[in-house]
Amino acid sequence: MSPTTLQKDIDEMIPKLLDLARKHASNKIPDSCKFILTEIKDGQDNFHIQRRLLKKENDKKVPVTLQELMPSLDRLYDNLYDINLYIYRVSKHFTTIDIRYYPKSSLEEDYRQKVLLNPPMLHCKVAIPPWLQDKKEKFDINWEHKEWLNRLKILWMRLMLNTRSG
Repeated sequence: MSPTTLQKDIDEMIPKLLDLARKHASNKIPDSCKFILTEIKDGQDNFHIQRRLLKKENDKKVPVTLQELMPSLDRLYDNLYDINLYIYRVSKHFTTIDIRYYPKSSLEEDYRQKVLLNPPMLHCKVAIPPWLQDKKEKFDINWEHKEWLNRLKILWMRLMLNTRSG
């Protein structure tokens, strides 16, 4: 990956992300995509708190086309260590993809010097709900946006575990 191939590389990764999401999700996933950009920040909070804070921050963002987002990514390129494409939300008309990046400036100094000239890595990921017991079971891809349902399913899972162990 280079600054000149960044958009092409992301474009090539999008169908892989959509296929991955279709493999795991019960939702219909539209091919039409819009994008938001999120910095991955080191935090001391646990995963669930970080996820809620990230959702709150991202809900305020207006999804744009990749073409509109590319100037921001181009400016960041020299500081990009890792780029992760996530399905953020699926609606009837388009899929919102969150382009999450981890900056080299967040790395420890010794390691940062080792990877300073390396191109960024590019991955695609689908967030799996914590209450999902069978990883082959399909789930609602918008699960992160249904907090009340998540709490109910986690409570149900705990009750089932307590019943089995007791």
